[in-house]
Amino acid sequence: MIDRKNGEASLKQSSRRLYAEIFSIKDTLYNDLLERFPEDASLKEHAEQWKVCIMTAAVSTALFSTALAGSKEFPYVYSYLHLKLQALYPASEAVFEDCMAAIAKLLNGTEYHSGAFAEGLALWLYFTIQGKESFQEEETLPFLLAGQYMNQYFYNWFDTQQS
Repeated sequence: MIDRKNGEASLKQSSRRLYAEIFSIKDTLYNDLLERFPEDASLKEHAEQWKVCIMTAAVSTALFSTALAGSKEFPYVYSYLHLKLQALYPASEAVFEDCMAAIAKLLNGTEYHSGAFAEGLALWLYFTIQGKESFQEEETLPFLLAGQYMNQYFYNWFDTQQS
């Protein structure tokens, strides 16, 4: 009983820590992308959209952590992170649901593959930020870098917090 309560408290604390990290990372990653790709006009044109999508992709990726699967705390963690995103970006609800659906499709019935997952996130970022229905490969590098970062840092994030 005590271990379960400690685990639940740990997940709640981890969700608060995750939000704080993501809030900080949105600017750090965005500024890093600006420095690496100064010629990419979409970074400047869609600055707020980039930040919303960075936060959304990070939260959504972390929510698919194995530690949350079947957890009674999942609704709390999900709601907390969802509400924090909405408070910061009121129009983020549809983006959040779209990202959660995209990740679910990436993981549905298939074994996790790091490269495919990162590319899937990159494509979601590209189509969401650019608002296009097709993509130009030469425009995708910043999105691929962001997708790789989300995958490396936030995939199974809650699992790493419990270790």
